[in-house]
Order: sequence, then structure tokens, then C-alpha cells
Amino acid sequence: MTKKFLTILMVLCFALTAACAERTPGVLMDKAIRIAEDGESLIQMSEDDLYDIIGIEPEEYTDYAYLTDHDSLSGREIILLRATDEDAAEAVAEKLEEYRQYRLHMTRNYPDQAEAYRTLNLAEVQREDLLVVLSVAAPDPQEAGLLLQEE
Repeated sequence: MTKKFLTILMVLCFALTAACAERTPGVLMDKAIRIAEDGESLIQMSEDDLYDIIGIEPEEYTDYAYLTDHDSLSGREIILLRATDEDAAEAVAEKLEEYRQYRLHMTRNYPDQAEAYRTLNLAEVQREDLLVVLSVAAPDPQEAGLLLQEE
């Protein structure tokens, strides 16, 4: 009986560990790096960063890409997510817009942040079905549209 209990306990621990493990970026990260002209030079941010910085819960998406520039003064970012459902897509879009507004507020009165403010002001959160994107300071103005296209 004790052996059975220990075996079940070990299986449950393994299952919980696997379920709680951080997702690794997949298809969307590859797509973002491929489509963005500067994709190879951007830093890949983690799922923890997505939650800590923007507040997007792991349960709200199935895949993501979060890329940012080494130089935060430029404002360059790509955030692309595939939401789990329509409600999650709407919630993610709202959080990305709140994040964009927060960054606008934080950069508006600083001369050394003028370029970041300008690019954030031009950026917008876009959505196509379950895909949601915020592309800030893209070299290619069509970048967000290309990221939203299904392959």
C-alpha cells in the first residue's frame, strides 16, 4: 500500500511540475523574428516578463513572442500573442493598450525619451481573430499586419 501511495505521489508531483513549467516561445517567436527586419538583434523576453511587465496571464494565451531592443530609449518592441479564446483576446488587447498608455505617460516629459514617445504614440494594438499584436517602432510600417496573418 505504501509503495502504491508513493508511486501515485511521485506521478502527481511530476505532472504538477510539468504543468507549472514555463512555456517556451514557439511558432510566434519564430514568425516575429523572421518578419521583423531587426528581429535577430532584438532580445527575446520570457513568459515571466510578459506577466511581470504587462500583466498578461499564462492562461490567456497558447503561444507568444515578446521581443525588445537592447536600448530601451528607442521604444522598440514586438508583442504577439495567440489568445486561448475570444474573451482572452479581448483582455490581452486591453492589457496591451494599457501598457502602451503607461509607456506613453512615462516617456512624455523626458527629452531623452522623445523618440520612444513618438513611436509609442504612432503604435496601436491590433487584433485578428485570436492573434493580438503591439508592434512599436517597426522599420516596416506593415510589420503588425504581417504578424497578424495566419500562415
